[in-house]
Amino acid sequence: MFEILKDSPLFNGLDNHEVDSLINNALHQIRQFSGKEVLAFSGEKVEKAMILLEGKLQGEMVDFAGNSLKIEEIEPPQMVAAAFLYGPQSVFPVNLSVLADGKMLVISKKDFTKMLSADPRVLNNYLNIVSGKAQFLSRKITFLSFKTIREKIAYYLLQNLKKSSNIILMNQSQKGLAELLGVARPSLARTISEMESENLILWERNQVTIVELKSLQAILGK
Repeated sequence: MFEILKDSPLFNGLDNHEVDSLINNALHQIRQFSGKEVLAFSGEKVEKAMILLEGKLQGEMVDFAGNSLKIEEIEPPQMVAAAFLYGPQSVFPVNLSVLADGKMLVISKKDFTKMLSADPRVLNNYLNIVSGKAQFLSRKITFLSFKTIREKIAYYLLQNLKKSSNIILMNQSQKGLAELLGVARPSLARTISEMESENLILWERNQVTIVELKSLQAILGK
């Protein structure tokens, strides 16, 4: 049942027997979910450690007008709300909704703490997960500070550009990118078309070629 856990960042460096031993010595359960279910709302207490085993989840912010902004998609075998399990305000910062049916491993907070204490490798892995999430959220805050779609696109592309290449391989569609940027898909497509007309970029289905790097950087004042 827990075969996928060997690939979880939390158990990096552990073999199957070691993972099984840790899980079996902890109070845990399997929670199944389906449909358009909302598993948690922003502000709810995070009381258990959760690892996604199957399916797909989404963290999204919803404002008072009902507008939503996708923060991230969560796929197996990632932890769910790992950075918010501990601390003075251990609550969900966003709504957690279902994108694809599945199930997750849920471990009591007390037993998860014991697990971290029992194996330094798991503790180190957890700290890396939390640090990585903090860095992700920091970049997200920076990204959200941009007001125009052009700025958002430029920031996204420059963040994913490798130093040795002017080509960015895209791992999501324009629809997915529009959701990530929190903009309407037609507006995104129109802005991309404008940037192509200005010979800043060449946007193809699976990749984007940066034609004028300095001009792209200038959009962000770099």
